[in-house]
Amino acid sequence: MSTQPELQQSTPTPHEQYASYPFDTDEVYQQGLASILASGALANAATPEDRDEILRRTRVFYFNKTTGNSITLDEAREFEESLPKEAPSQLGTSTTTSPLATAPGPTPTSDKTQSEEEPRVLTFAELKELIESGRLDQIPNNKIIPNDLNEAPPSQSTTQTRKKPWEIASENSDVMVSTTELPTETQ
Repeated sequence: MSTQPELQQSTPTPHEQYASYPFDTDEVYQQGLASILASGALANAATPEDRDEILRRTRVFYFNKTTGNSITLDEAREFEESLPKEAPSQLGTSTTTSPLATAPGPTPTSDKTQSEEEPRVLTFAELKELIESGRLDQIPNNKIIPNDLNEAPPSQSTTQTRKKPWEIASENSDVMVSTTELPTETQ
């Protein structure tokens, strides 16, 4: 026979699920966050509280979207404030140490990790920012095409020249005249 406390411990509440959600390791969330940060959403945040509120909104929105829960921003804020001071790291994203949270644009990576790993996929906002700022050399797989013409001589054509429409028509009309006969009426 199970009691109420055992039942509550076995199924975590949506708030507990939110607190334990791995925002740091969720690639889709991190790409969305990078896009938001690249658009300058945190540039208008005057205080750290405003910045935390913007990041909390992104977490609540994404959590509700992916899990199907519907916790409100106020509920998330109250739950986060009720946690001990060490607990914000339990929320899956440390807002003070995340490189995405501190950098308003594309995150710089060390040369060592870039050469070992595949180039990371840029979000549209990051790509737009790099293009607008003129930093085209930082776009992965971006080839520089020179504005010069090819200096090599052109190759010689080896195919036969195509016949003109009237040449084709004259050949076909000769063939059609010989094969076409007027039908004779039979009664």
